Amino acid sequence: MARAGVSDVYSESNDLLQMFLCIKVATTQVFRVTNALGEALEDQQERAIPQEALPEGEVVYASMDGSMILTQAGWKEVKLGRVFPGSAVEAVGKKQRHRIVESIYSAGLGSCHEFLPRFEASLGPWADPPEQWVFITDGAEWIRNYIQDRFPQATHILDYFHAVEKLAEFAKMMFPDETRRQRWLEGQEAELSAGNVAQVLETLDKLVPLTKTAREAREALKTYYRNNVDRMAYDQYRARGLMIGSGPMEAAHRTVLQARMKRSGQHWSTPGAKNVINLRVALKSGRWLQAIQPLVAAA
Repeated sequence: MARAGVSDVYSESNDLLQMFLCIKVATTQVFRVTNALGEALEDQQERAIPQEALPEGEVVYASMDGSMILTQAGWKEVKLGRVFPGSAVEAVGKKQRHRIVESIYSAGLGSCHEFLPRFEASLGPWADPPEQWVFITDGAEWIRNYIQDRFPQATHILDYFHAVEKLAEFAKMMFPDETRRQRWLEGQEAELSAGNVAQVLETLDKLVPLTKTAREAREALKTYYRNNVDRMAYDQYRARGLMIGSGPMEAAHRTVLQARMKRSGQHWSTPGAKNVINLRVALKSGRWLQAIQPLVAAA
């Protein structure tokens, strides 16, 4: 019943149960059981997840980011973490896009101080040695500070596509002519891809924005790049065979959280949101049976 309730809106879950099990269940019952199970999982969120030992030298990727859901108290951020070994990355299609075949997720509705113990638990025995870790994140200060303090020996990459997106946003303000804008943007993107952040900063210094908005945007972009220059050696990362974009993290927002929790007209109570988040993390981490087994045994 909880499996149906965490997969679809409660009003549709009873239809699924009737379709597959030929039993009629009230929507309120699906709601109660789903929330009871999600609440029972709360105590597990900071327990280390057992993992099989990885081969020596295997890379482990990690990302974390925030996503908004609507609650009865307004929009609230859910922080989401994703961890997966390099062996879980498959290249598919002619363009060799990455597909992640397995991941461990962690999530929390609240501050980074509430989320980080859950993220730590998701690392399990993979937390050491720290040299094997590759973090791909945006420029959020709380994330940067955490990684610097906890994993100073890890490789920390500023999401390449996030860096380019910031550049594109500025280019729209700087160059009204689309042809000129695209030509300039392609040149600067090539410099970023080659790891030449200093060259991009020099180019930005030479520009003469004509509006106050464009001037402010340029200074903000320069500050952003300077603060993250040590995480933008994209040529070196690619030479090591590393991923440089946080596409898997963006996909995780959609599949783990938004697919169930950001439907039209939905607004969650705080306890209800936390309960479903706990269940979604277990489900999408492939740990549904392991997560609920102690509860089933106790029943």
